[in-house]
Amino acid sequence: MLLLERDGEPGGGLDRDADAAEALFREARRRRRRRLAIRLFVLAGACALAAALATAVSSDHSRPAASAGGSAGELPLGPAVTLHVAGALAVAPDGALYVTDVARDRILVRLGDGRFRVVVGSGTVGFAGDGGPALHAELNDVADLAFSPSGTLYIADAGRVRAVGRNGVIRTVAGDGRARERITTPTPATAAPLGSLAAIRRSGTPLGLTVSTSGQLYISTGSQILRLSADGDLVPIRARVLSPSFLRGDLNGFGPIAIDARGNVDVSGVNGWAVWQVAQSGIARQVGAQNLAGSQARRSGGNYSLLERGPGGFVYAENGDAILRIQGSRLVPAHLFGQTIRGQYFELTYFAFGPRGTIYADDIPGGGAFEAHQQLLSVSHAEAHLLWQESNRVHQ
Repeated sequence: MLLLERDGEPGGGLDRDADAAEALFREARRRRRRRLAIRLFVLAGACALAAALATAVSSDHSRPAASAGGSAGELPLGPAVTLHVAGALAVAPDGALYVTDVARDRILVRLGDGRFRVVVGSGTVGFAGDGGPALHAELNDVADLAFSPSGTLYIADAGRVRAVGRNGVIRTVAGDGRARERITTPTPATAAPLGSLAAIRRSGTPLGLTVSTSGQLYISTGSQILRLSADGDLVPIRARVLSPSFLRGDLNGFGPIAIDARGNVDVSGVNGWAVWQVAQSGIARQVGAQNLAGSQARRSGGNYSLLERGPGGFVYAENGDAILRIQGSRLVPAHLFGQTIRGQYFELTYFAFGPRGTIYADDIPGGGAFEAHQQLLSVSHAEAHLLWQESNRVHQ
């Protein structure tokens, strides 16, 4: 009988071959499992990528294309509509341009192809819709718009300030629609009288809004400056004048408002065409009165110069055909418009700064008037581009 040996023992060679075969079999199984795992991993990755692409395509169909100044808007969109009369402007943190259609009491966003879609307002004049979709809300004589750094849109809506979050829900954050009164102590914001529509029209001073770089909302009511606190109170900001002596005391009669990167609050409308800067200490000083008076007085049909924070955190004012930067105690021509542009486009009413130095502006008067060309412009590198125009239209 033939005996196989293993390690010098009978049968050793056969056992060794069996062990080697088993090891090879186990390795083959491990490799097969590894290949299967890799295939499953690749398949899962492909499925995830396909899902992401499908979501992106769906998003592209449901949101606007890039606007002239940047990417698409953040707020939920309604139908595409025609802009009738351009009013207050605002640029969202993502660069999308928003414009008030004062003839329809709606707020629109401009798409990259030049069309407009509704983001706030049903087109019915009134006050309704809080707690629901902004697209179904009623608005009443929108006077100003402002975005927070996080993308919340604030709306000066007659005697109230309303906010639209990125979820598209609208709510009132300040004002109860009652006639304007001075607030002397911190007051719950939604119970504060900021001025009824009738009072605003009689005084000619609608609410002005501005948001600091930290997201703090400030309101100009026409008689005082208010700050919305984190607790939901409106806190009065005292503005005291030390010089000139004949104006010494507390300021009132405020118009449009802006806040610079250092926290100084700038307001116009006090003492004629002047702009006043209120430091965090509460001391107010007049800046650049000569630039907004006389031959350079604002000719755009509004009551006061509008103010906006621009590049570098500086505040800019407009006087109808030029934009001036607040620099120290002076208003300095910003040279943002070339002579050709100033000769072709004039009587600016609203303006806002977009990304990369773009300026959006319209030349619609604030009051009832006739304009041969009602235009919405973008200006970049001293070149103007027409975004919208409606000719030979009389509006009230």
